[in-house]
Amino acid sequence: MLDFFRRNAQSWGVKVILGIIIIVFVFWGIGSFRGERGNVLAEINGSPLLLEDFQRVYSQALDTLRRENPGINVEDLERMNLRSRIFNQMVGMHLLQQEAARLNVTVSAQELRQTITGLQVFQGQDQRFDPDLYKDLLSSHNLTPSQFEADFRNDMILGKIQEFIILPAYVSETEVRDYFRYAREQVAVHYLTFPWRHELEQFAIEDADIEAHYQANLDSFKIPARMRIKYLNLSPAALARPEDVSQEKILAYYTANAQAYFKPEQVKAGHILIKVAPEASEAEDAAAREKLLALLVRLHEGESFSALAREYSEDVSAAQGGDLGWFSRDEMVPEFEDAAFALQTGKISAPVRTVFGWHLIRVEDRREDGIIPLEEVAAAIRTHLAEEHALEALTETLDAAMEQLIIGSPLEEIGQKLRLPVRESEFFSLGQPPADLDLASEDIAGLFALEIGEITPAPILLSDGYLLAQKVAFEQETIRPLEEVRQRIVSRLSLDKAMAAAHQKAEQTLERIAAEETHAFDATGLTTSAPFGRQGFIPGLGFNPELAAAAFSSRPGAWLPTPYRTQDAFIVVRLKERIPPSAEQWLQEQDMWRQSLLQVRQRELLQAFMESLQAKAEINILRQDVLQPNR
Repeated sequence: MLDFFRRNAQSWGVKVILGIIIIVFVFWGIGSFRGERGNVLAEINGSPLLLEDFQRVYSQALDTLRRENPGINVEDLERMNLRSRIFNQMVGMHLLQQEAARLNVTVSAQELRQTITGLQVFQGQDQRFDPDLYKDLLSSHNLTPSQFEADFRNDMILGKIQEFIILPAYVSETEVRDYFRYAREQVAVHYLTFPWRHELEQFAIEDADIEAHYQANLDSFKIPARMRIKYLNLSPAALARPEDVSQEKILAYYTANAQAYFKPEQVKAGHILIKVAPEASEAEDAAAREKLLALLVRLHEGESFSALAREYSEDVSAAQGGDLGWFSRDEMVPEFEDAAFALQTGKISAPVRTVFGWHLIRVEDRREDGIIPLEEVAAAIRTHLAEEHALEALTETLDAAMEQLIIGSPLEEIGQKLRLPVRESEFFSLGQPPADLDLASEDIAGLFALEIGEITPAPILLSDGYLLAQKVAFEQETIRPLEEVRQRIVSRLSLDKAMAAAHQKAEQTLERIAAEETHAFDATGLTTSAPFGRQGFIPGLGFNPELAAAAFSSRPGAWLPTPYRTQDAFIVVRLKERIPPSAEQWLQEQDMWRQSLLQVRQRELLQAFMESLQAKAEINILRQDVLQPNR
C-alpha cells in the first residue's frame, strides 16, 4: 500500500535501487515490526524474516508480474526462480537496515514531518496538508498514523544510506559518447533466401520411417498420468467480504486515489487511408488525394463510411470498416490527431496528409477528460478494500482450517465452517496443473503422491494464500496408438527433410561464394534489410540476436560464414553497411545517455556494496521448503 504514497511524493527515495530490485515491492509496510510474530522463514544476523512477510511480498510481486505479463504461466515463474529472488531481495533490505543502524543513520521528527506533510496525496484543495484527509486515507488502508510513520521513517533511512553508497558514481564525456555510439549504431544487410516450403513435396515418407520415428519417440506420444482434486483455496479474494466495507471507506479511498481515476480526453474514430510514401512525387500525392476527394463526395451523398473503408482503405483497419477504436492525444501522428480532435461527433474531415498517406477521418464519439465517477468504480474499490482486510485475517483462518483438519473433519465441513466453497478441478497432469492454481512443480508432485481420498497433510503455499487439497481420482499413463499420430509423424518427417534440403542449398551457395565461383548466385535475388540495431530485431526477418551479433562483428561487403534460420527459410547474409548515429541524435539524446550510464554506475556501486554485506552476513534459513529451487 505504501507505494501509492511514494508514487505521489514530490522528490523522495533513490530511483537507482529499482535497477537491482527487479520486482518493485513495499517492504516496510507489510507488518514486520508490528502485530504478532508468525513463523520465521529465516534469520539474518539474528533478526527474523517472517514467513507472513515473505508471503505478502511474493503475492504483491506476482500480481505485478501478471498485470504486466498476462500470459505468464507456472513454467515461466519456475524459470524465473521467483521465490528465491524475492527472498534475496528481502534479505538485502534487512541488511541495509542493519547497516543503517550500525552507521547511526537517522531521520529526525522534523524531517519526517516535513516529508509527509509535503506529499501531495495528503494535501487538500488549498494545496496544504489536511490532517483529516491524512487520517481517513490511512484508515482506508487499515493503518494508524503511528504505523505508517514508523514504516515511512524506515524507508527514509534506507533512502539516505542508498544515496550515500551511490554518491561516488561518475561518468566522463568520453564514456557517455562511446556508450551512445555503441547503443545507437545500426547495420543493414543483403541476404539470399532458401525457403523450405519449396522442398516439402519432394520427399516420400515410407511406412518404415514412420514406424521407426514412432518407436524412437514414444515419450512424445504419451498421455501422461492425470488426477483430479477437491480443494479449499484460502486467499484474500476467497475470504473477502465486500458487503462489510462501508461507503465511508470507499469514499475515503476514492478521494485519496483520485489521480488513479483520471481519464484523458478521447475520441472514437475511423478512417480511410490511401497510402503514399513521404518521398512520393507530386503527381502520386495528388492522385491519392483526388481519390479520397471522390470518396468524400460519395460519403456526402449518403454512402456508408464503413463500406467504403472496407473496399478502398489500405490500412489494416479496413477489415473493421476503418474503425480505430478509442484513443487519447499523443497516440497518433500529430496531423491525424489534430484533425480528429478538432472534428465534431459524426463529422468527416477533409483529406488529411500524414507520413502514411492521405486520410479521411470520421469521429463517431468523444469523451471529455475528467475523473471517473465514483459509482463506476465503487464496486472495484469495495472488492479491493475487502481483500486488503481479508489478507490481515489469512493466518488466523488458516490456523482454524488446520485445527479442523487435524481432528479429521472432511474438506466440505471445513469449507462450511469457514464460509468458503470447496471446488473440484478437471483432470490434470504433472506438467499442466489447473490454470487457476499457481502450483509449484514439487507441490504438484506431492498431490500425485497422495492416496485416493487423502488430504494434503500441510497447506500448500500459493502466491495469494494457501491450498488444502484432496485427491479424488487418478488415471494411469498411456501411449497414443500409431494410427492416431501417423499424420503428425508424416508432417514432422517431411518438414525435417525439407529444412535439411534448404539448409544444404544455403551452405552450398556459401561454399561457391567463398570459392569465388562466377554466378554463384543471382544478384537480383538479393534482398536488402532495413537498418537494425544490436537488440536483434531485424525488419522482415524477425528476432534473431545471433544474426545481429554476427553482422555487427563483420565488415561491409563480407559474407557471414554460416546460414541463419528464419521463420520459414534459411538465409545467407552479407553485411551491406554500418550506420553510425548522427551528430543531431547525439545533441538530442546526450543527456538521456549520460543519465542512463550514470545509473549503471550507481547500480554497480550499490550491488557491490550489497554483495559485501551478504558475504559477511550470517543467514540461517529455517523453512527451506518454502524456497525450493524452481519454485
